[in-house]
Amino acid sequence: MTSGLKELKLLNKRIATRIENLRAIRTRRSSTEVVAGVGRQDFMEQARQGMQAAEALLARRDAIKAEIVRSNAIHTVTVGTQTMTVAAAIERKRAAEAGRRGRCAGEDTVPTRETLVAHLRAQYAQALADEAALTNTMEAERETRVNSFLNQERGARGQKETGLDTRAIEEAYRAANTPVIDDPLNLLGRLEAMQEEVEIFGSEVDRVLDEHNATTFIEVPASA
Repeated sequence: MTSGLKELKLLNKRIATRIENLRAIRTRRSSTEVVAGVGRQDFMEQARQGMQAAEALLARRDAIKAEIVRSNAIHTVTVGTQTMTVAAAIERKRAAEAGRRGRCAGEDTVPTRETLVAHLRAQYAQALADEAALTNTMEAERETRVNSFLNQERGARGQKETGLDTRAIEEAYRAANTPVIDDPLNLLGRLEAMQEEVEIFGSEVDRVLDEHNATTFIEVPASA
């Protein structure tokens, strides 16, 4: 049990770090394969590995927590003259500590699947914003860049007509500078699936627990 509790604390830190460092999507110019020193293929692989690692850590933590909850529900301890399950002792301790702090028990936040969803959703929104910004920049610079290129060609030819197709040059400029989104996880589809899972749990958990409580019988000690 002690090792499991220690691992939970370590997992919380590792999950938070994994989520914080996860880069799942990015926007770049089509002619630029390397961004911040990371090539396209390396970025795609790092994103996949980072997502797999985050999900594996979340699954590991859930499994350990489930086993601890199961153990706490069946094992008993004696505190003073009272014998109770470990779960009851923990809940009583949390309630007392919460009362002293003036806040609800369990308020301390830990990274969850919802944390991961929020992180990925923010990155997806940022990628779209970067795409729009790069598109605006490209269009704003297009005429200046094309004219500069033509002037250089005219200068090289002694102010003679270059015979170059301006439209073709513009298209070539667009092709080289059009924003591209590297999205190895198909992030929108992944987000929709993860969000649906979170929403289903949120909408179903109260009903399921209410049904369980309504059909599960316990022995309540007689009042004094």
